[in-house]
Amino acid sequence: MPGPKLQHNLLLTHCTGVKINGSRLDTSPFGSGISLDHCNEVTIENCEIARNTCHGILLAECKKVLVKDNLIEANDKSGVMMEFLFRGNENVTIKNNLIHFNTRYAIESYATKNSKLEANIYDGNGKEPGQEKISNEKFIIME
Repeated sequence: MPGPKLQHNLLLTHCTGVKINGSRLDTSPFGSGISLDHCNEVTIENCEIARNTCHGILLAECKKVLVKDNLIEANDKSGVMMEFLFRGNENVTIKNNLIHFNTRYAIESYATKNSKLEANIYDGNGKEPGQEKISNEKFIIME
């Protein structure tokens, strides 16, 4: 078993054509609710992603991802994190989600290409009024 911060409820690497629907991905003691690494054509829909020790959803080097109609709440880091490793994520759409009470940001993104954030509801995430951190930078500064 990997070490702390790597024990996700659901970890998928190098997958294509994935649909995650109607799942509860809650209370991972040492990881994120969902972690996708080098995945393409992924839909995450109608899920509860809550109370995880890391991020709700963690995307790394993914393409064509749709995150819609989910409850993403009370995660110890950001609700959705799109991190940059080598090329970044592409064509990520996050829409119609209730994202609230996460410790950091509702959505945190670094050098993501062609992302769309539409009709999400944010409340009580982090300490900043915007509740999003969308950066073109290719590095992450841990606070």
